[in-house]
Amino acid sequence: MPLILATTPVEWLIVILQVSVGLGAVIFVHELGHFAVAKMCGVKCDKFFIGFDVGGYKISRKWGETEYGIGILPLGGYVKMLGQDDNPANIAEQVRESEASANEALETKEITGPDGTKYIVDSRSYLAKSVPQRMAIISAGVIMNVIFAFIFAVVAFGIGVPYIPCIVSQTTPGSPAWQAGIQPGDEVIQLGETENPSFTELRSGVTLGDLEDGIHFKVRRADSEQEDTLLIKPEQGPGLARVGIISPMSLRLAKEQPALADTPAADATPALAGGDEILAVGGKPVTAHHQFAAELVKHPSENLELTVRRGGKAPQGDRFGPLTGGEEITVTVGPRVMKRLGLVMEMGKIAAVQQNTAAASAGIQPGDFIDKISLSDEATETLDDPIALPEQLRQLAQDNRTVRITLRRSAAGGNGRQATEDIDLPLREVTWPSDIVGRNDPLDAPALGIAYRVLNRVAQVHPESPAAIAGLQTGDLITQAEFIPPENAQKGTLAVTKIEFDEQLQQNWPVFIQLLQALPAGTLVKLTYKRDDALQEATLAAVAAEGQFLADRGFSFQPIKRMRQAGSFGEQLNLGLRETTNSLGMVFRFLKKLGTQIPLTALGGPVTIAQAAGYSAFEGVGKLLVFLTMLSANLAVINFLPIPLLDGGHMVFLAYEGFRGRPASEKFVVALHTVGFVFIISLMLFVLGLDIGLIPRNI
Repeated sequence: MPLILATTPVEWLIVILQVSVGLGAVIFVHELGHFAVAKMCGVKCDKFFIGFDVGGYKISRKWGETEYGIGILPLGGYVKMLGQDDNPANIAEQVRESEASANEALETKEITGPDGTKYIVDSRSYLAKSVPQRMAIISAGVIMNVIFAFIFAVVAFGIGVPYIPCIVSQTTPGSPAWQAGIQPGDEVIQLGETENPSFTELRSGVTLGDLEDGIHFKVRRADSEQEDTLLIKPEQGPGLARVGIISPMSLRLAKEQPALADTPAADATPALAGGDEILAVGGKPVTAHHQFAAELVKHPSENLELTVRRGGKAPQGDRFGPLTGGEEITVTVGPRVMKRLGLVMEMGKIAAVQQNTAAASAGIQPGDFIDKISLSDEATETLDDPIALPEQLRQLAQDNRTVRITLRRSAAGGNGRQATEDIDLPLREVTWPSDIVGRNDPLDAPALGIAYRVLNRVAQVHPESPAAIAGLQTGDLITQAEFIPPENAQKGTLAVTKIEFDEQLQQNWPVFIQLLQALPAGTLVKLTYKRDDALQEATLAAVAAEGQFLADRGFSFQPIKRMRQAGSFGEQLNLGLRETTNSLGMVFRFLKKLGTQIPLTALGGPVTIAQAAGYSAFEGVGKLLVFLTMLSANLAVINFLPIPLLDGGHMVFLAYEGFRGRPASEKFVVALHTVGFVFIISLMLFVLGLDIGLIPRNI
């Protein structure tokens, strides 16, 4: 997610202080719950600490009988009560501590030990309290986290919480949203039971959604304002489940890098500036990003004259509103020619078919193969380059042309034979971009409403092209591509230096072609290919492909943001309750599906938490408070899991004691505690490995 970064040391210091205070507050209220209820139950509390005073390093002061302080290790906090130890295996030591204090106590109480022995202990010790009282003390931390999660959320929506709305900038080819016909500019106004969801709520709702029965989407169409209800089933990929909706972009250029290097946008005349807002394309006003994208798609080979507002200011009280003032200037941006190697690859099978299209009506299905595409009235002219095909079909659609597809598919009955048939299909007008987003996404031809694979086997080599000069031939199987930056390039110039091709198409040819477009001038490509079972290599440079252009010219936009702020205290309470219940429910659903629908590598540790808190703080106090709501909900649920060392584990032992009439045996407790300890330490090491990159996430 793009962020508004601090630009001065003072701003950084403010953010760090906000994060420190926020995370400290979550820990503080948890321990405060234990402390307050313990005091109400008459338990003597020796210490109340935020952080752990390892080695005696601390800042503390004693008021009355309790020492209050901050420990040097900021990984939690604790309350030390008389006769209480976080390790239930130390029951004998707890009894001895309570007994020693009982010698001078004014009041004592008889308790029963694990082996049935009777002990006289200080009535103010933790062990002297009844099972319900100790359960109240243990559960108070979790309850306080839930209460303060709600308080954080209520305050946040009083201040105002920035969020990204569910406006669609693009759908990934072949994805469930693409198949359902969701278009750029459409807005998801309801997801399940959640009305006007943020994009974060959309993402979490899909990730934790029902993969079998699907999720109900209510979508407001950009072109007609019509509201449609769609049932979309998320797809489970190698990582998290997704529907393929990409977050929305505004018409305001990014502040730090308004244009990508080595693109026409970077060479615009005059140069684009960070924060410029596009008002018109070729004199035609545009008010939304999908309208701007449509103009790029319609005129890929032409110079474009953009009218931009420079130096504009957001309205007072609405930092995400449309800019006013400043000056309007005209910027000329040239076309972006596609870079190619001179290779035409084999067409793979159809991966998906879009609903309510001519292709769907004709019965074309995933798994079918396209042997040939030609103009229906000129059968001799074929469109045989799968990479150039989408743009060729878009241009033909402008003239209302019809194409003839020679389709090959398995014969009915599953006897292994394949039937071939010719199908004439009308082309539809295309006014939206289509880009590869994920490494395993297919390529789509929007004019037909199909998405298809492109294989890494060479079908043709253009004469006198770099590939022909390097000696590549029809039938060669490309297995690897390595990008070699020019000698004068700075380290880290290339985001990706190598791409592997395999039979599972985990990284496919369209992804390679997309990466090829972003290469800085002078970059070479070393291809490894297989011919007659022998591996060979060829090094070549990409060149401009005659007559082939990209709609994307290298602009970098800020995301659309809105402010969600309550208009009354009643609305604050409602929004706060919704945020709290959503956060609690999300944790339960996350844990329920962890290891199945949610990979274990989706977990995050202290580094991830600190980073997420910092990102939220950059966006304002309201956003940070909503993050703390989520964190408090996480702490409440996870800390109450029935795992020894956690509050939930203590509750299990207390429930056992209440049922049996005395504490569990020390041997039994030690065994369970050891298992819990090993689990917690292993989990901490695992998430820390994920945080610092020792374990790849692959999500």
